[in-house]
Amino acid sequence: MEFRRSAGRSSGLLFALVLTILPPAAYAQAVTGFITFVESWPEETALDLPDIPDAPIVWRDALAGASRTIDIASFYFSRLGDGEDAYGPAGVTDRLAPILDEVVRAGGRGVTVRVLADAKFNRTYPAVPAWLGEQAGIKTRILDLEEAWGGGVLHAKYFLVDDDGFFIGSQNWDWRALGQIHELGVLVKEEGLARDLRRIYDLDWAIAGGEPWTGVEPADIPLADLPRRPLMTAQGAEIEALVTASPRLGLPEGIPWDLPLMIELIDSARDSVHVQLLSFGETDREKRLFDDLDRALRRAAVRGAEVRMILANWSKSKHNLPWLQALAAIPGIEIRFTNIPEHSGGFIPFARVEHAKYLTVDGRAMWIGTSNWSRDYFHASRNVGLVLLGEGAPHDPDRFFNLSWHGPYAETVDPCGDYTPPRRQ
Repeated sequence: MEFRRSAGRSSGLLFALVLTILPPAAYAQAVTGFITFVESWPEETALDLPDIPDAPIVWRDALAGASRTIDIASFYFSRLGDGEDAYGPAGVTDRLAPILDEVVRAGGRGVTVRVLADAKFNRTYPAVPAWLGEQAGIKTRILDLEEAWGGGVLHAKYFLVDDDGFFIGSQNWDWRALGQIHELGVLVKEEGLARDLRRIYDLDWAIAGGEPWTGVEPADIPLADLPRRPLMTAQGAEIEALVTASPRLGLPEGIPWDLPLMIELIDSARDSVHVQLLSFGETDREKRLFDDLDRALRRAAVRGAEVRMILANWSKSKHNLPWLQALAAIPGIEIRFTNIPEHSGGFIPFARVEHAKYLTVDGRAMWIGTSNWSRDYFHASRNVGLVLLGEGAPHDPDRFFNLSWHGPYAETVDPCGDYTPPRRQ
C-alpha cells in the first residue's frame, strides 16, 4: 500500500512522510507499522484540530495509492442528493463525491474493488451501491444479518487497501460524515492487523454471497494473553494494537470480542476514563438490560478514577435520559452533551452531531471502533475496532476529547434537569 503526498494540510502526517521525519533508530526496532488518527468536523464550528488529518483528504489519498485491492464496508452510502433525507442547504459541499470518483478510477485501472453495504439501510440509500456495482472492476454485495444470524445490521465502517493498509472509524460513507458531523478514526499501515481485519471482511463478503454461517461462541481471553502488533504513532510513541469485533457469535476464529476487552480497560483505570459517543443505552427496544459498561464506569469512579463522558445531544430522549442522569449523579462521573449549532445555510437532517466512538484510559490505553454503547452493537450487529496499548496511545484522542469537553458547545448533564431533544430530521 502506498500513501501519496497530499496537497492538503494533512500531508505532513501521512505515513509516507512519517518515515521521513522519524529518526532512523525509531523504525530500526521491532515496530512493524504506523498509525495516525483522522478526524471529521462540522464546518463553521470550533471543533477542528488543525494538526490531525481530515478524513476526506486521507481517504482520497489512501484509495488513490491502491495497486491491487480495495475492500469497503459501510452501514450505508449517501451522496448529496441521494435519498429522502440526504439533502443539504446552500453552501454545503459533498466531500464524499471525490472519494467515490477515486474508487471508480481504481477499478478502472485494474484494482479489484469490493463494496459491502447493510441490507436494511440499503433500502433507504440504494443509489451508491447500485451505481458502484455498475462500474468496471467493482463488485457490490448487500449483507443481510437478519437472514444470516437472526438480527443486527452491518454497522461497521472501514476499508482496506492492498495487503497492509486500512481505515477504521465512526464515519459512514456519507457526505455529512465528512463535513457536517464530529467523527474520529484511524489510518493504519501494518500487514498483520490488516490480515486480521480482512478475515472479518472475507467472512461478511461470503455471508452476503449466500454462504451459511454457523458461529461458535468464543472464549473470552484477557488482553495480556492476546497477540498484539507493534505500531508507531505520529508522535513517535511505540504502542501495541489488536483488531477486535462484534458480535460474539459472528467472529472469525482468533478475532476477540471487543466488549470484555473494553470492560477490562475500564477496570484497569486508576486516574481517568474518557468516553465519547453518539449514544449510550442501558436497555434496548425489547427492554433487555445492558449494564456491563455502565457498571464498569461506576466501578472506576468508586476507585477514584475521573470518569468523563461526552454524548450527542440526541441522547436527550425519554428513553436514554433518566438513566444517564442517574449515572451523572454518581460522584466522580460527569457527562456532557454537545450541542452543535445549525449550519448557516439551514438545517441538515441527521447531522451537526457528535458521532465518534472511543474510550481512553489513563493516557496509556484505548479502544476505538464503530459501536455505540448499546446492547445490539455488541450482541447482534457487525462492528469492528482496535485496542491500542502503551503510553501515548490516546494522545490525539484525548486532545480531540478535550476540544469538545471544554468547547463552546458542551452542556453538563444535570441529574435533576429537564431536557428537550433536538430536531434530527
